[in-house]
Amino acid sequence: MVLGLDASGVVAAVGSAVSGFVVGDEVYARSDNGTGKCYAEFVALNPATVARKPAGLTHAEAAAIPLAALTPLCGLRDCAHIKAGDRVLLVGASGGVGLFALQIATALGARVTGVCSAKNARLVRELGADAVIDYAAGDVLRTDDRYDIIFDAVGSLNLPVALQALTGGGVYITLVPAPGIEFFIPGETMCEAGKGYFVVWTPCAKDLDLVSAWIESGQLKPIIDSEFSLDDIRAAHERSQTERAVGKIIVNVRDD
Repeated sequence: MVLGLDASGVVAAVGSAVSGFVVGDEVYARSDNGTGKCYAEFVALNPATVARKPAGLTHAEAAAIPLAALTPLCGLRDCAHIKAGDRVLLVGASGGVGLFALQIATALGARVTGVCSAKNARLVRELGADAVIDYAAGDVLRTDDRYDIIFDAVGSLNLPVALQALTGGGVYITLVPAPGIEFFIPGETMCEAGKGYFVVWTPCAKDLDLVSAWIESGQLKPIIDSEFSLDDIRAAHERSQTERAVGKIIVNVRDD
């Protein structure tokens, strides 16, 4: 079993039925090969998941993007139907997914309240949060606050309490399924107000192209927490398991 869902690199070969890519193209992708198989020098990818790497990014920066950006894009757009002016509570705002959720929600015109530690509050504000709540300072959900969308990137909120903090048309999205959470499949599930959802999505090159456009316009940028060599893959996973990474953890498979 080879892990690794995200990759950025150079096309080494293309199948006879593949169009749109040639050897030498710089690309990035969120693999749909089961566990990913991207912890490797070469990986065969479904071309429907592959997009051209934004020209201004290094491969390390590009590899930080696909899973962490597509997850909130699908949740906010397809499940929550986010629109300009929506009030969004983002729990885990300084994590790998959270920082992209913050920037995507901001790009779509929402007003975001980010929940993170005090030491990361400045970064979260710089990336677009209108307000920041220090999770160590007391209850995250205040009595009078109501949100159109609660995006819980760490699964820390109690579902019944979170649902009470929604507006009449609001939804709760979590990345950690729990009792009472429903699964949302884009194109198949009808989203209902006042419910909690875990979004199941399929990687799509068209969505990555949208993300690339935001990157090139300056509305979105990857934040790298740390980088490791493939030989230090255990240390990379141990860093992830601390749940203290700010942004994404990168594994450099090759020195070049």
